[in-house]
Amino acid sequence: MAQGWFGNSQQHSIHAEIIRQKGYGKLAAKMQAEAEDEWKEAQRVNARLLELGCTPKVAIAPFPRVCRHQGNAGLRPRRRHKGMAGLNAALVEFADDYITRRMIEEFIVDEQEHTNWLAEHLSLIEEIGYQNYLIQQL
Repeated sequence: MAQGWFGNSQQHSIHAEIIRQKGYGKLAAKMQAEAEDEWKEAQRVNARLLELGCTPKVAIAPFPRVCRHQGNAGLRPRRRHKGMAGLNAALVEFADDYITRRMIEEFIVDEQEHTNWLAEHLSLIEEIGYQNYLIQQL
């Protein structure tokens, strides 16, 4: 369960650095904050798994190579919908475990807030244009 969070943290961190190197400091800071939030969530998941008597699976995912620019500054809400579906499925799986369920509910709120942020920024891109959006992110 936590492996996905660690992977998301790594993805956000790499994305933040790519954006930072392109000079978009505001957007880079937002992505780095997301990376840090995902890392903290992964730590919480691992701690909870240990409390439940589980042994978190230690696995190293292949390091992603990002070699080309992705349009719209890499803002992709579709992946978020998959993440929300996974969190909702976890709610069902832990329906009888209040502590874990509450933790997952907090993650859902955080994920929804980020999804709303993405929608707002994609709407802004549509309204003012991609180049003008990027100028705002300097």
